Amino acid sequence: MDRASVQQLMEHFLAAYNEGDPRHLDHCLHPEYRHPNPAVERGIEGMRAAIRRWASTVEDLSLTLDDLVVEGDKAVARMTFSGRQVGPILGIPASGRRFSVGLIDIFLIEDGLFAQHWDEMDLLGLHRQLGALPD
Repeated sequence: MDRASVQQLMEHFLAAYNEGDPRHLDHCLHPEYRHPNPAVERGIEGMRAAIRRWASTVEDLSLTLDDLVVEGDKAVARMTFSGRQVGPILGIPASGRRFSVGLIDIFLIEDGLFAQHWDEMDLLGLHRQLGALPD
């Protein structure tokens, strides 16, 4: 898939988080979407639920694309995820603190849509910034 087409998919993926509107996923996720992260329920509905959870616990949520590499049927996105914690995140009680952490997601593309993705978030940095671990 060409970079411009993947960029359009990424814009919908980012908009789902930045607008707190999981309907954007209809434009970028394959109907048989798979996510191996055990913290995310299966399928598109699982991703919709994850976006709703983040939107309800993070004020001023921002997911920005820093780098995008497209090779064959895969795309790698380096992103920054930031906001202010107003609800529990990954078992960490609401702190009111601002955070900014890096993410790397690898997307598998099938039929012109994201069919699966793997993600790595700087959880250590997140825990430290939210006060759950010492600096």
